[in-house]
Amino acid sequence: MTGLRRWIAKGLWVAVIVVPLALLAAYLINPFGVRSADPRQRIIGHGLYRVPSSSMMPGIAPGHVLVTRAGYYVKRLPQRGDVVTLLVPGYDGQVWMQRIVGLPGETVAIEAGKVHVDGRPLNEPYVSPDNALTDYARTMSAMTIPAGHYFMLGDNRDNSMDSRMLEPARREDITGKVIARLY
Repeated sequence: MTGLRRWIAKGLWVAVIVVPLALLAAYLINPFGVRSADPRQRIIGHGLYRVPSSSMMPGIAPGHVLVTRAGYYVKRLPQRGDVVTLLVPGYDGQVWMQRIVGLPGETVAIEAGKVHVDGRPLNEPYVSPDNALTDYARTMSAMTIPAGHYFMLGDNRDNSMDSRMLEPARREDITGKVIARLY
């Protein structure tokens, strides 16, 4: 009976003291370098993101997505087509979700509703023609993306505030990559 009591006491000690201290240490150390206070993101490197608007319709409807922050872009560069979350300077720490369409050094323009990168039209099967009817969704003068920046667009071009109105996003403002939809 004494052995059982010791085993239970050790188990309780680990559950009550060691595990919470280890989680607190991981939160404070922030091993994934997350720019968020969310413990899920800081401790395990993944988190939920609530999609509050229709800016990514029709592919991503309002709901939830799973975002990896586990150092995803530490060993690789963001790629065209990646749907990412990002902090938007001037919007009080808000996290937005958009798609990368222009990479550093490229020239991006929109002509007749079609995005052109370095003069070549971009194949965008995720954009519905019904979501690119307004003038600002159909035309944009050529812009060269500065080093360390990415040109972002929402898939719902008529209803997205993105790099057409704001500056291209800085690499350090990209907070994660969308890896799954969780409606």
